[in-house]
Amino acid sequence: MREQIDIETWAMVRAQQIVMQQGANLVVAAQRLDHKKTTANTYALRTAIMASLIEAMKSPPSPTMVAGDLQA
Repeated sequence: MREQIDIETWAMVRAQQIVMQQGANLVVAAQRLDHKKTTANTYALRTAIMASLIEAMKSPPSPTMVAGDLQA
């Protein structure tokens, strides 16, 4: 149970970081109608999301999650 809470906390913190950094940059560029920066920030946001998903996939599954998968 503790591992699930840790994973959920990590995911929430990581999502907040991505939105605050990359999402804010994208919003500012869009508000300024700067097409080049909007496009660049869109790719940066996409890259940050992909990197966080890869990071999450690289973490070893916890025994709790494995046991939960077997019950499902």
